[in-house]
Amino acid sequence: MCATPEDRRDICAVCGWRLHDDPVLGEMTAADLAAAETALRTAEHTWDLRAAALAAPDTGDHPCLAAVIRGGPPQGDEAVRSGAVLPGGRSAPDDLPARAGPGAPLDELRHGRAELSFVECAPDGLHLTRVTFTEAGIPVLRAADSTSWRTVVPALDADATLCRFQLAGGNGTLPPVDRQAFDDAVRGWLTLSLPAVPGTAAVLLRPAPGWELLRRAAAVVARDHAVRLELPADRTASVEPGHPGEAPARRGAADRVRRLLRTLPLLADHTLLLARADRDTGAVRPHSHVLFPAGSRLAPGETATAEVTVYGGATGGTPLHLPVLAGTPAADGNGAPTVTVHRLKVGALEPARLTFVLRGPGEVDLVAPASERPPEQSFVDVPRLLSGLPRRMVRPPRLDLLFTVELSGADLAETEERLTFVRDVAALLARRDHTGTAVRVGAVGHYDHADYESTWAKEGTLLRAPVVARPPAELPRALADWAPALRRQDTVSSLEDALHAVASLSAVHPGTRACRVLLIVGRRPPAPSRQHGVVRACPLGTDWRAALARLRADGFRVLARADPATGPPPSDAAGRQARRYAAEAWRALGADGVLRPGTDSAQDAVRALDPPWRHEGPECPFAFAAPLM
Repeated sequence: MCATPEDRRDICAVCGWRLHDDPVLGEMTAADLAAAETALRTAEHTWDLRAAALAAPDTGDHPCLAAVIRGGPPQGDEAVRSGAVLPGGRSAPDDLPARAGPGAPLDELRHGRAELSFVECAPDGLHLTRVTFTEAGIPVLRAADSTSWRTVVPALDADATLCRFQLAGGNGTLPPVDRQAFDDAVRGWLTLSLPAVPGTAAVLLRPAPGWELLRRAAAVVARDHAVRLELPADRTASVEPGHPGEAPARRGAADRVRRLLRTLPLLADHTLLLARADRDTGAVRPHSHVLFPAGSRLAPGETATAEVTVYGGATGGTPLHLPVLAGTPAADGNGAPTVTVHRLKVGALEPARLTFVLRGPGEVDLVAPASERPPEQSFVDVPRLLSGLPRRMVRPPRLDLLFTVELSGADLAETEERLTFVRDVAALLARRDHTGTAVRVGAVGHYDHADYESTWAKEGTLLRAPVVARPPAELPRALADWAPALRRQDTVSSLEDALHAVASLSAVHPGTRACRVLLIVGRRPPAPSRQHGVVRACPLGTDWRAALARLRADGFRVLARADPATGPPPSDAAGRQARRYAAEAWRALGADGVLRPGTDSAQDAVRALDPPWRHEGPECPFAFAAPLM
């Protein structure tokens, strides 16, 4: 049968010379010999250029390479055209037989195996990475041993670039590397580094195409050892930071294996360990929230995210533990190995939105918000933490909150700021009171006395109709028709009458096991019951001190949020006297607590107003899966 043109393009794997060509009749002439010699030199030159391009892809004109390339350094665009193409136009073969059939993928190979050994024949050396698997299927890199090629094959050149050139199949003017001796050296390294151990299996990471000696080394590994699986090497892997003093080659080998292991499916749920308090009894129990379910798997380079909202406990002073476990632990905390543990400060009773990222089995990071992570060498004893759960959370009494709001101002913006603050506090309380039964709110609005009354208010109006015992979500709607007024003087308001109205309401609507708070929101102090120098008395003779004492006797905690005094101190005696009276009145009104406009937000006010939860036993070390309120 006549050979086809493709059959006649066979090339010598050593020098690149064609082994077949058009037949020639008779004895070869001098021209034929010269042409054959030229073709051989051209093939040798092209072969060396291909090896040089693999050895130094970014610096193909490396001086040491140019000195050994047969036929001299590349000319013109010859270096660009060389790439990884063999003489005759063939791409470098990757003819190592693949043993990774559909019945032996990596995730099936790990089942029942105590250890997997990953072998890689890379341009920088021979790498052996041992991996064990926990009962939960989490891979653990035990060791990553790297051996340089010069240590295994002393015949290779001492220069790193020339060594890579030889591994890529280049000959040049260097002493040739005996192929059989090379195979024997690799076999000797394999015998010492990878002895046959029951319960283990080897995985071969094949070299990239074109590296001729690496291909031979991989063939020796595949032929002489119990290789159960062959996979292509990760050619795009970047070296991740390793431990100080660790060689870059060793870190790179471990990184390439880690990237492969990250594509394995999860054998166990990856769960976040939280606490949960029974709504009826307050008993605290552990709660496992599944972040990433068993069976989840990632594509190469892919990650997955999970978001969860957790809640702070009774106090927010110490960071809470956020353990991520492989599986659901038993009641004593055993049975689920720890993947990672973060620590995060969460405000008392406040929510925190957490974002976790899965990078592979046993690799879960908390990426938001910023958190503390214990050092790698520290040990977090989850069973001990679970044994330190509080016995139960003790619900505080209901919060009965009343506001007094001054509705007279220098302009509409001043009064609107006070009403906005009250609405914001009510909205925050409504958000935290999920059942709608833990908080009741009310409000009394007040203006000036009739003697100083603004034309904006109806004649004789001192107070708005009180709003009492509403769920906090209803308060903004109840205040919608409260009209502001312009004040005509800046000395006193009718706050004393508002205090008297609140005291009367507390007697009509007594609180049963309730935490009772009055928050005074305004600018001007109440009028005294009698003339106080230039400070005019209440026309109705109401004594605000008596009303305040009555409220505190009824169990009210009184807080004040008063606009700060502005402008320079008064220069006249009457002004100084009025300023002194206002300071004394606000000190008495805010004896139980003071909020500063412009500094303390509505959230700060809610923290000050909330009755505290209590815990029987130690403080809970975990975040809560559901709000306590």
